[in-house]
Amino acid sequence: MFKKSNESSPPAAFRMESDTPRASKGVSVLGPTLTFKGGELSSDEDLIIEGTVEGKIAHHNHHLTIGKQGKVKADVRARLITVHGSIQGDLHGDEGVHISASAQVIGNVTSPRVSLENGARFQGSISTKEAATVGTRAAPAETPPVEQILSGGLVRR
Repeated sequence: MFKKSNESSPPAAFRMESDTPRASKGVSVLGPTLTFKGGELSSDEDLIIEGTVEGKIAHHNHHLTIGKQGKVKADVRARLITVHGSIQGDLHGDEGVHISASAQVIGNVTSPRVSLENGARFQGSISTKEAATVGTRAAPAETPPVEQILSGGLVRR
């Protein structure tokens, strides 16, 4: 009667606004046959990548999703980043980064909120920091980097 979705949603504690943007008005989709090499990719709306992107992605103030078919070799900066596919490069999420069970990530993650599902393949470091309050000049408070080795479940702080 009901079909269970293959994509699990993140735990409520890590649920981010618009975890999986839908292809509708205000969302661009780079399909699986599209290849973008070199240069800087940016957009003024949420973006779903199902194709291949190499270069730099500057997606300020918007949500970037790397779909299950997406293959990215780039440093990425966005408000929210959700990874279901593969990425090689550093991820900088201004509000949060979610790495799903189907994801393969090689690179460092920096964001105030990071969620990593069991089964995800991750190689790199995770650094969380508090977002600076708007209108203040104080630097954001930094927490020590967190390294997680998924196969052994070891967490060092």
